[in-house]
Amino acid sequence: MSVKKSVRVRGVLCALALAVVSTLSSAGPSYDQSRQELESVLADLIAWLPGGWDSYPQVHFERRYRTPIEGEHEHWHHIFQRIDAPQLGEVVFYGQINAGGRDAPMMHRTQILYKVWIDEQRGAVVINGQGLADPEKYVDLHERPELWKEVKWRDPDGIHCDFLWRRSGEQIVGVLDGKIASGRDAGPGTCTYMVNNTDVKFLADAEWVLGPDVLWDYDINLMAGHQFVGRKDRTHIRMYRARGYDCRIEDAKGARQWRAHDRGAKTAVTTKDGRAVQLMLLRAPMPDRNGRGMQDRLRLLVQKPNEDAPIAEIEAAPRAASIETRYEGISASCALVDTLPPMHVAR
Repeated sequence: MSVKKSVRVRGVLCALALAVVSTLSSAGPSYDQSRQELESVLADLIAWLPGGWDSYPQVHFERRYRTPIEGEHEHWHHIFQRIDAPQLGEVVFYGQINAGGRDAPMMHRTQILYKVWIDEQRGAVVINGQGLADPEKYVDLHERPELWKEVKWRDPDGIHCDFLWRRSGEQIVGVLDGKIASGRDAGPGTCTYMVNNTDVKFLADAEWVLGPDVLWDYDINLMAGHQFVGRKDRTHIRMYRARGYDCRIEDAKGARQWRAHDRGAKTAVTTKDGRAVQLMLLRAPMPDRNGRGMQDRLRLLVQKPNEDAPIAEIEAAPRAASIETRYEGISASCALVDTLPPMHVAR
């Protein structure tokens, strides 16, 4: 065989090999996990997911240091609670999102019931999620256990997508998958279906990455090719587990209690000369004072209303049991507690 022909043959073989590798990689990885490994994933999901998750640390960093080209991420306070709802399954979670923080109104259509189980054949912990029937009746359901055994899905037969969870290093990761083969035609991590027996295609693309203290949430929805949920830059909302603090405040208007959390809770206060300012309790990774990397700290900040830059700032260790500050006739002392501030107001 001539040298020139040999080179051409090797080139063809290399191209074929690359094509095979490309085809295999586009199909996504395979999984062969034991029952015990999947039970470990489920145990971590049950242990880590419940609680209040807030994206304000991400928003605060973007406002003060670097705003993405598409703009700052949304401020979400995402609640998850395991509930006793045997009518749905053995492991069930309730979730809702309050846009703008824990004290802000709940986002429309964000109340979801999640059923969880192990699927050994697919090598994953599976979550099915759907909105509630009569959702207005069940706002803040996580704090209303008397209602847990009566809730139900809006349309159980209308669930087209599975959320498959597996371990990745020290975290667990959930990605979408169609329930049937035709629902997987957009590739791994996605789910498609036709809307209400029409020729309009719905596509969902989602990835959640969960650890003990951080939840990365990436959700994209498209209808007939038009995106209506998620960011164009396809980046995650990064939420952090919130912890509760009970604070005693004294200012020009007197003394009072403030039930706060450490992911950006705010309250209005007044200086001794009558100026309106606000306190914010924030645990977040921020640029190190020495200019190298990021440093996770708990901070109690005094700010002008609706501004993120502090007038005064006190720092403590990220998991500090207490923190306090004094500024212009204002004093605040906060102590760590086991519960977050309540959200439901009985009527």
